[in-house]
Amino acid sequence: MRPRTRIAAIAALATMVAFIVQPAASGKPAPPPTAGPKNVILFIGDGMGPSILQLARLMAGGTLNVDSFQAKGTVDTTSLDGITDSAAAATAIATGVATYNGWLSETPTLPAPETVLERAESLGKATGLITDNAESSATPAAFAVHVPDRDLDLEITQQIAAKDIEVLLSGGWGESSLLLGRPDVTYVNNLSEMQPYLSGQSSWPSDMYGFFRNAGSLAYSLDREEEAVVGIEPTLPQLTQAGLGVLSNDPDGFFLMVEAGSLDWGGHSRDAAWVASDTAVLMQSVAVAVNFQKTHPNTLIVVTTDHETGGLQFNNKTVNLPVIAKDSATTEWMWGAIAAAGATNASIRSTLYTCAGIPVSGTGSLSTAEVTLIANNKEMGISDVLSARQKVSWGWSGTDEGDHTATPVKLFANGPWASKFAGSYANENLGKLLISAISN
Repeated sequence: MRPRTRIAAIAALATMVAFIVQPAASGKPAPPPTAGPKNVILFIGDGMGPSILQLARLMAGGTLNVDSFQAKGTVDTTSLDGITDSAAAATAIATGVATYNGWLSETPTLPAPETVLERAESLGKATGLITDNAESSATPAAFAVHVPDRDLDLEITQQIAAKDIEVLLSGGWGESSLLLGRPDVTYVNNLSEMQPYLSGQSSWPSDMYGFFRNAGSLAYSLDREEEAVVGIEPTLPQLTQAGLGVLSNDPDGFFLMVEAGSLDWGGHSRDAAWVASDTAVLMQSVAVAVNFQKTHPNTLIVVTTDHETGGLQFNNKTVNLPVIAKDSATTEWMWGAIAAAGATNASIRSTLYTCAGIPVSGTGSLSTAEVTLIANNKEMGISDVLSARQKVSWGWSGTDEGDHTATPVKLFANGPWASKFAGSYANENLGKLLISAISN
């Protein structure tokens, strides 16, 4: 076997994105923007702390598309419990109200606050939620439901079903069948069914739902080849294009939230290549929105995260980017392959050769200590071995997964009202700004 790298895959994906974001020729000049946004697009890279952004920036050659946005901010992510979880953080962003961990757009003492999605609906605007996880997971759910426990999947799904949401595109979950069978909704089950709309052969419908797995997230960006979903399962940029195509049918405007949710799991796994790859895919999704904004200047784009995950640290001058770029699979996938082969020393060496380009023997091969570390600590052992070679460190080591931190996070805004998002503030103030923007 020869080691595979992620460089060719990312290059191919970049070429695909360059194609799908081309605007349709209209022959008409774009209308001038109004004072406030007609459309609001919110991107959330779950767990995407400042160091993860910087790593992705370095991997991209030193610049991300959001670096040219009109306004930049810093957001405090703490909840009423201190270090936040995704439920409390998403609640603050969706409603402008702080709550406790585990709660979705509810607090123990106050009436359930209105979410920015609900405000958009009340104004007659179209709405959409897109995630590479399930719609019932904490971040997207916070925009549509009010429950005291993020694990109440049935109640969460019932409340989503009660909403008039035009776009739901995500992985599947146990109760997602409750959202099937609606006569006014166009359902897409794979990329082939979505392709006629993406290519312009078919007009975008008024509503589109797609749950692309029976249960679980879409394939992680680094694992798409291993899971054999290339050309079968849509990417986050393609889902973003679909969401914008459907929602732009509404003359009153829209609110769309797009989440790169699996990015957070990369932080929990302490996997530098995983978080850099997922951030790159998120930026490709942002590029789709930026291209849409060129012909729809009344569109506000906000890019941020709910919290930082993992405590990634590195020196810009010494981080080993070529070693990170060699990884063609996540550490989760690598350990799964090793375990499936009996977790032998030979399977450890073979898998890290195939997926990380580490020679099986000779110069640069795994030391006996590294093999032992992986055998004992499993996926977290792979993380420690790769991190040392990549010249990065995390806030956790040994058998511990990475966790959330209180590190303030970055925000980028572009379009009408972007300047209002500049500065430093708490995440509930971000929520208030979003509600004001959609209401203007």
